[in-house]
Amino acid sequence: MAGNCTMKILSITNYLITVASSLLLVGMCAAQTPAPAPLGLPRLKAQVQTDEASPLDPTKFSNDTLATQGVAGARLGEKGGAAFLALDAGKNWSQPLRGTGLLFVSFSVYASTGTIVEIAGARLGVVESEIDHYAQLAVDEASSGAKPKWRLLALHVPLEKHEGQLLAPFIVLIVRLDPTKGVWDLYDGARLLAEDLPLDPAVKHAQFIVHSGAAGAMLNGLVQADENPLYEDANANGIDDRFEQAKNGKLLAGDAPQADRKELIKQWRVAQRTQHPPALFFNRPLPDGK
Repeated sequence: MAGNCTMKILSITNYLITVASSLLLVGMCAAQTPAPAPLGLPRLKAQVQTDEASPLDPTKFSNDTLATQGVAGARLGEKGGAAFLALDAGKNWSQPLRGTGLLFVSFSVYASTGTIVEIAGARLGVVESEIDHYAQLAVDEASSGAKPKWRLLALHVPLEKHEGQLLAPFIVLIVRLDPTKGVWDLYDGARLLAEDLPLDPAVKHAQFIVHSGAAGAMLNGLVQADENPLYEDANANGIDDRFEQAKNGKLLAGDAPQADRKELIKQWRVAQRTQHPPALFFNRPLPDGK
């Protein structure tokens, strides 16, 4: 009997030691696991692999806190651990930009048709797609402060139901503002979608503004960076330095003609068709019922 009791005590003791060790290991792993990068942006990771682009200095970017700003019809929500700011139809929400020079503004927005995003003279719009149950992205090419001149882009996004409304999830859009040259570029994730679009000179504000459309909008993140958050970009032209070095053996000069940059972008796009740019992973709100 005494032997059996001793064996049971030893078994219980070993079990408790195993549980304690497991909990300690889990705690250590959790402590060692770096926080996910805001919007999955590669250079905003706390830790990077040796073959990845070097991380940005924390002073070079801001992960803006989403707050209602006292806007009626704006509310904070959370779904599956992902926080968001929801806007009712026809509401305006804004956030100051962190500077007036070269700036990369990254954001995740779920938008209904009619939604417009303005970023200091850059303007994007969401319209109904010719594909059923899809929305399409458009950019304003007007440069005179007059009526918007919309150009449709080849980016069609299926509508999903969020908070009971049909919204198009534009997972991560990035706008590169270059006020010195009076232009802006647009990325869909890590893929350059449009370049050298004219900034509207009539816009004097330095704000990020969402004008929600017919069924509202949801903002899931907003990151502003003084440098490229996707790739190492020492010459600040929005193109991956590694591609430039591999293609030309050097980087374009900062004062290189725009035609040289356009030709390099053309070659970069061809390369990205076979070597896809990195996907951006982060915790985002899933559709209703999922």
